Amino acid sequence: MVKGKGLKLLLLVLAVSGFISLLSLERSAGANSGGPPLSRTGAPAIGSLPAEPNCTTSGCHTSFALNSGPGMLTISGLPAYYLPDQEIAVTVTMNQSGRGAYGFQLTVLDGAGARAGTLVATDTTRTQLSTATSGSFAGRRYIQQSFNGQSANGTNQASWTFTWRAPSQPGGKVTFYAAGNAANGTGSSLQDYIYTTSASIEPVPFGTVSAASYSTTAPLTSEMIGSLFSVGLASGVLLATPGQPLPTTLGDTVVEFTDVTGKVSNAPLFFVSGQQINYLIPANTPAGAATIRVRRGGNLVSLGTTTIERYSPGLFSANGDGKGIAAAQILRFIGQQYTEESVAQFNSTAGRWEPRPIDLGPESNALYLVLYGTGIRGISSQSTATATLGGRPLPVLYVGPAPGFVGLDQVNIGPIPRDITRGALDIVFSGDNKTANTLSVTIK
Repeated sequence: MVKGKGLKLLLLVLAVSGFISLLSLERSAGANSGGPPLSRTGAPAIGSLPAEPNCTTSGCHTSFALNSGPGMLTISGLPAYYLPDQEIAVTVTMNQSGRGAYGFQLTVLDGAGARAGTLVATDTTRTQLSTATSGSFAGRRYIQQSFNGQSANGTNQASWTFTWRAPSQPGGKVTFYAAGNAANGTGSSLQDYIYTTSASIEPVPFGTVSAASYSTTAPLTSEMIGSLFSVGLASGVLLATPGQPLPTTLGDTVVEFTDVTGKVSNAPLFFVSGQQINYLIPANTPAGAATIRVRRGGNLVSLGTTTIERYSPGLFSANGDGKGIAAAQILRFIGQQYTEESVAQFNSTAGRWEPRPIDLGPESNALYLVLYGTGIRGISSQSTATATLGGRPLPVLYVGPAPGFVGLDQVNIGPIPRDITRGALDIVFSGDNKTANTLSVTIK
């Protein structure tokens, strides 16, 4: 048995021996093998936040300039767009031959430099998570190699795979910033090569507007014809069958409409394509915020929000963009008989509709203008409706649904005064103190 000073000496020897053994193990594994110091991704200055340093400027690995080596650091697995709460498998790869160890660190930031989404370490053998708790970058979340994750797992390279979960609310562009180390593996930070890279993805684009006005600021209404724009909405161009009730599925595409009360309805569909859907906002949709989801084969492919109001007038144009020549007709009465005339004609050379000048004809003719739109039938009273043509007020004779057409509304105004100004004249229609998009017709 060892007693007194002999025991103390033995304990001291064992402690020193253990420390040296641990130090030797750490050095044999490579510099910072358990993960680099936090906030070393080289992310640039964003907003009021400074740039993160990289390991060539923070006194760790100073043998070579940043990104000067023969290796390559890559971020792979990112799609072009992301959806809220979408989980994406991401892989970081550090490739360089002749290296003894490898490392990486990555963070994901939004346009303000704040943490974006959630990093998940799905391979806890090779990766670990850390959060900066102080300084300029407090709150930023990082994923990096673990002690065991420094080893190569491919030819002349190491890869690390993890999951990124997108934010729950639709947001803007997010950027993945990464730094990589192709280390010599001797335990010294000298002769290590440091690399940085980044990759960005955008949220799935989404927009929905009145199919008549295309206004990005006007709200939508119950039973309005809407146009929805995004990507990957359908595998091809499909149209509803004329003369049949509108379907709620075209191909494998469904538009799911959730109103302010939480009620979910599938919207009737006129047309679907890869980047556009024309649909009918379900009847009796109450005013308030609404969420629209587009699904293909049951899988969510696009998501956005909109605002529903009772009344939001929009008029169709001949060229389908909510501008220029009205998609309208002239009713020419001669006594009790009338004819219908278009106010536009198609120019096949230019590939566009052009004005077809309206001839007022003899005094015996009475001309009325029929406008077509959507979002108009919810007007509180026809008595609130006004219309002008070239600045001249015209009587509003009818406001409401266009007979025989789902979602289509109609406004009849006139008669057109005989002494009205000739040339291109603006049409301005309002009701309930809301004005539709301005269109035009030409008087001969």
